[in-house]
Amino acid sequence: MKNYFIGLMILATACTSPVHKPALTTVCISDTANYASCVYLTTDETNQPVMSWCEMDTGSKHISFYMAWLDESGRISSKVSIPIEQNANLHEEGMPKVAVKNNGAIIAVYETSMPSAHNRFAGAVRYTVSTNKGVSWSKPAYLHADTMPGKSHSFTAIARLGDGEIGACWLDAKPNPKLHGRPVHFAKTNGNNSFENELVIDSIACECCRIAISGSSNGKVSVVFRDIINDSIRDMSIITSPDNGKRFSKAVPYSHDGWVINGCPHNGPALAVADDRIYSTWFTGGPQKGVFYCELNKAMESTNRLLVSDHARFIQLCLLGDGSRLLAFDEKRTEGDKSSNKIVLNRIIDDKVYRGEVEASGSLATYPVVKALDDNHVVVAWSQDKRIYYSVVEVKSINRREIKEPVKRTNVAYKQLPLREDPVCGMMMSASADSVEYKGKVYGFCSDICKARFEDEPGEYVGDR
Repeated sequence: MKNYFIGLMILATACTSPVHKPALTTVCISDTANYASCVYLTTDETNQPVMSWCEMDTGSKHISFYMAWLDESGRISSKVSIPIEQNANLHEEGMPKVAVKNNGAIIAVYETSMPSAHNRFAGAVRYTVSTNKGVSWSKPAYLHADTMPGKSHSFTAIARLGDGEIGACWLDAKPNPKLHGRPVHFAKTNGNNSFENELVIDSIACECCRIAISGSSNGKVSVVFRDIINDSIRDMSIITSPDNGKRFSKAVPYSHDGWVINGCPHNGPALAVADDRIYSTWFTGGPQKGVFYCELNKAMESTNRLLVSDHARFIQLCLLGDGSRLLAFDEKRTEGDKSSNKIVLNRIIDDKVYRGEVEASGSLATYPVVKALDDNHVVVAWSQDKRIYYSVVEVKSINRREIKEPVKRTNVAYKQLPLREDPVCGMMMSASADSVEYKGKVYGFCSDICKARFEDEPGEYVGDR
């Protein structure tokens, strides 16, 4: 079905002849002479979208870090240059990014590479501050307390918290070089523009996947990350704080993908929070590969879990004013011997899923990010052919119904199950590992493995296809 997008003013720096011409409703914001990457979206103190991205001169290799504001109609302001050290790391999982305090102060963070003879991944997380809308910036400082050379500090996430301060979390240096994993640290600004009170909030996490952090108006802080469970399973976990980061809970696994991998997926989760409602998206290469979405209840249990796409990888989400969720991901397409990506949007309203697309086939679009512009429009930005594009999308254009029925966990006892046959393996059960409700019917399972397979793709087992 044809999608309708709002026309945007093309900047003076707009692309003239990209390798793969995007749809006419997109805007290229990066200099076509440079290699651009690491686009990021956040909001300022008035909740208007703020975009940041990086460019590298193809000749001199000079790195530039920019930010810009979007007005109510979706037009982007003149870009503001953020000073960045030239040993900065430009990679999407740990990209440079900005956050804005309630008082308008801007904090920009980025990772630097400082390899040593014993650690080629050694580096630091640095930050700089502007209190005058980017006219001037402070001298760069270390985000973390440990500044000893030769250690790895990276994969940083930042967000404005409920008290208006900025919270940051990152993967810190290994306490033991022989460990497969790194601790998750947290720090925040406390009434000033420097980070204080660093905490270790988890002792071991996957060593090279991004983290996501969100703050709520009620003071709750949520952090999601790819955990290392039982030494080999790399699934998603959540940590929460009830008091703007003064103390944190223990990590609670919630994705239950069972992905056993001796290595790093380099693909972290995303997070959106509205007071007590928590939503997450992520990628797994487990028994059911793809990108997923779920809601977390008060016990941090996954509910309304959906397999969004089994041929996509990078997925983000945001919340709209009406409470619906907007997902953005790049989806792989193969036509003959040619492969391409397009940016796909899913809108979730209650248990219904609707689909729209930004990019035409033949593009190499990837790493999308998304933020609400107002109740009726969202801003979507992405990398494509070494350039950065964005578009403002009318929410009502995301209107093609996707039949993705959620699976709900139940507390039905085995003796009360209407069916005693496991829908996955066909075994007649003498006991049940657990039960779920799907399309009004309750199903029991002989094992957690069968239950997980059913939750990933229930339609495969009860005749949806």
